[in-house]
Amino acid sequence: MERIVRRVADGGFSFFELLLDENLCSGTVWVDTELVKELGGVNTYLAAKQKYELLLRAALDVNVELYEGEKDDRQYVALLDDEPDKLIAAGWKTDCYVIGKYSELLREHELFNLCLQAVIKEAQEVERLNKTLLYLEQMIGRTGKYWQIDEGAEPILIYCEGRIECDVLNTFSKQLGLALEQMGKKVILYDCKEMDMNQWMDLCMGQHFQAVIGMQSAVFSEKADRVCGKYLHDYVHGPKFNYIFDHPVMMHKYLEYSADDFYLLLHDAGHMAFAEKYLKKRSWLMPLAGIKSAGGMHEEDRCYDITFIGIYGDYRKEVRIIHQMNRRLRFIANRFLLKMRRNTNLTAEQALTETLAERGIYPLEQEFLELLYELRVVISCVMHYYRDRVIHVLLESGLCLDVFGESWQNCPLRRYSNLRCHPAVTVQESISVWQKSKLSVNIMSWHKSGFTERMAQIMLEKAVLITDTTAYLDKNYGDRDLLAFQLEKIDSLPGQIHKLLADTALRKEIAENGWQKTIRQHTWDIRAAQFLEILHSRMEAV
Repeated sequence: MERIVRRVADGGFSFFELLLDENLCSGTVWVDTELVKELGGVNTYLAAKQKYELLLRAALDVNVELYEGEKDDRQYVALLDDEPDKLIAAGWKTDCYVIGKYSELLREHELFNLCLQAVIKEAQEVERLNKTLLYLEQMIGRTGKYWQIDEGAEPILIYCEGRIECDVLNTFSKQLGLALEQMGKKVILYDCKEMDMNQWMDLCMGQHFQAVIGMQSAVFSEKADRVCGKYLHDYVHGPKFNYIFDHPVMMHKYLEYSADDFYLLLHDAGHMAFAEKYLKKRSWLMPLAGIKSAGGMHEEDRCYDITFIGIYGDYRKEVRIIHQMNRRLRFIANRFLLKMRRNTNLTAEQALTETLAERGIYPLEQEFLELLYELRVVISCVMHYYRDRVIHVLLESGLCLDVFGESWQNCPLRRYSNLRCHPAVTVQESISVWQKSKLSVNIMSWHKSGFTERMAQIMLEKAVLITDTTAYLDKNYGDRDLLAFQLEKIDSLPGQIHKLLADTALRKEIAENGWQKTIRQHTWDIRAAQFLEILHSRMEAV
């Protein structure tokens, strides 16, 4: 038999009964995950008495009772008693927080002074009076410290972009939101495309959130008043995160928002270093993830030998754009492009720095940032050049390659009969393609330390991932987990692929190894847990 919290039509324990007698919830208590989510989740920003504080919210918001029985088939969260040392060290802080949070209600029922005296008496007994009085003042006065704690029980707001071309970004929003909900967090998904200012203001203006997350979103750069320069999100309380997937310089104009509580989430360690140096933004590494899959497609159902899902991207058009630049920019751009082509291990900023230094040019950080932004087409150009070269080498060797998307229909590589073009696919359709693939190719968008959702999803569907290597892969995966290659050595790639297609046992072993590592490291529930750790680390640093 277990102690379970359940809703009741009426009755149950009251807020004041629990407030005055914490022993009512002693021992392990099981709470329906849906109820926990509805209440805003367990406030893990409290170092002790998390169970007590959650049940106070439950007793105030809905009718609940504690009963002895067996859990049904719903999902439950187990709430445990605190370790004695933790309770002694931090339990009093939760008591102060509760007094601050419910001060008006306590005064209304003439219990405020009683609760205050109890906390002060305990503080005197353990010689902690001055510290307790200061903390009480912060909680009752609802200073910034109070809100930092209280936001731990507020919803997490995640923006969706709402456009068809943002199908991938919407998938990220929804998958991260779903994973956070499964962990007992209350999540609000908000469609930016349908953004009605009055509706948004009702939902967000002056409100507190545990976090606000955008997926490569421009919403944080929206200004509320173009005269005084205030941004919309200056009026939204709680930490804000923009999850960026391209090189941050590509989003440079959308990352000018610089509030103290605005941060970046990045999948590439090199992008982190760039963002902190040139954009002055604090950031966290959060590699992308895939949708959890058993990868159980039978061998006979894998009808594609090799697939590639992604745009073609004609680098020749980008070369023409470079040639149309003014003389000074064109000179730098051509040498920048040559530097990247010959040094495929360099990041874009490293390549530009070396290009400029060779000519005795040492710009200030802001000047460098603006120049790299002006030359961003060079990054796209070299990335599309190597995408063309990799696919060309595979086709030239006689390998059949199935590609998806309209950009392939009229590309120069159509001259190869072994390039089989298919219509564009959605995220869900992409998963189906990878389930039917023996091997699938990924070519990084010049992310030299990154890990993307395409890489994760290919391995989660137990297709062998073929990708140019990154520092992240070198650290976390081996040559028995995937097939990694270097861009400057692509001539050896066809032979390696032919070997895998001929050796079913080896290919299936590599696919299984890749799946095993990825299911442990790169699913959205793991990212949700990582994000909550990021929130905690931020709290501890405040």
